Amino acid sequence: MVIAPAFALLLVTQSAPPDPARALEDAGRYREAEPILRRAVRDAGATADDAVADAAERLADNLAKQARPREAEPFYRRAFEIRLARHGAAHPAVARSLSQLAGLAADAGRMAEAEALSARAVTILTAAGPDALLDLTRAQGNRAGILAAMGRGEDAYALYREAAATLQRLGPAAELEFAVALNNLGSHLVRMAGATSVQAGFRRSFTLRQAVLSPFRPMPGAGGVEPLDAMLRRRLLFDAAMALRMALGVRVRLLGEMHPDTANSLNGLAAAERALGRREEAERLYRRALGIKMAMLPRGDRDRVIGAWSLASVIAEDAMRAGEARVLYRTAAAEALAAQGRHADYDRAASAELRSFAPIFTGQVRAAWTLASRP
Repeated sequence: MVIAPAFALLLVTQSAPPDPARALEDAGRYREAEPILRRAVRDAGATADDAVADAAERLADNLAKQARPREAEPFYRRAFEIRLARHGAAHPAVARSLSQLAGLAADAGRMAEAEALSARAVTILTAAGPDALLDLTRAQGNRAGILAAMGRGEDAYALYREAAATLQRLGPAAELEFAVALNNLGSHLVRMAGATSVQAGFRRSFTLRQAVLSPFRPMPGAGGVEPLDAMLRRRLLFDAAMALRMALGVRVRLLGEMHPDTANSLNGLAAAERALGRREEAERLYRRALGIKMAMLPRGDRDRVIGAWSLASVIAEDAMRAGEARVLYRTAAAEALAAQGRHADYDRAASAELRSFAPIFTGQVRAAWTLASRP
């Protein structure tokens, strides 16, 4: 599933007025920011100008980050229609809307539509030049997620790398965006390492590199696939851990130890460490991430669900700790059910989210069974 567009980077000057909604969102408190953004849309009125489009987009972003794509879609479409009418089909703002609509199409399972919209967005933003680079990297990240969901992991990898390398060149003003791109890249590499095969030629392309952001030149293959062996898998995971540590370092420095984005980087790094067989380090990172999420995010937030679930699953690998795992699974299950309260009705998004939490409930049963089987 494609997650909604990456966090927008706001360049704030001392003369800029306070933005309460942005402050809440920067702290991961999207539900509290939502009423403020709804008022902004209402106050913007019905005129078809850029201010109305921007207000609609901000509210849509907020709803998408709360995993409520069905409610976000009308506001994204409103922004798109205004921008298309005012600026024409080749404008960067129109491309930004196209990328957002591509994400919604992917969430709804319309992958061909999502792929076409995301390709169009990237093409427009590439032609727009240096002033559109930030929007281009976001569109590349969104398209990469769509390609990965379509089974085109190697193509997604190239896009994730390109976005991260561009943001690295942009320097301090884009550091938070750089951290998002690194996190996306690292998490994607962990997923690739869990596959059984890669496109023919990818192994040689990957092996020739020396670091996570060194120049990447895909090597032509003869078509088909080749097996993903243990050596390539470990190289993928080492690069994943490197990217995730870089993202974590940026977020700790700019956002602090207790920010939800810091916790997300910790969770991603823990997944890489676990896949590398370093279970104790993975548990330490998962535990640290969960502490941040429980302290900083509201009940039912998806990140709280994932935090408790991740820690439970690594602890459950030790049958002697089944009791501790069961407590964490029960916490994750309660949070998962609370998360359903975000949805206005039981639509496709609510169903997909609940089904994605199925391993929590099976894990809870397994832990209980282990306890019940003890003499």
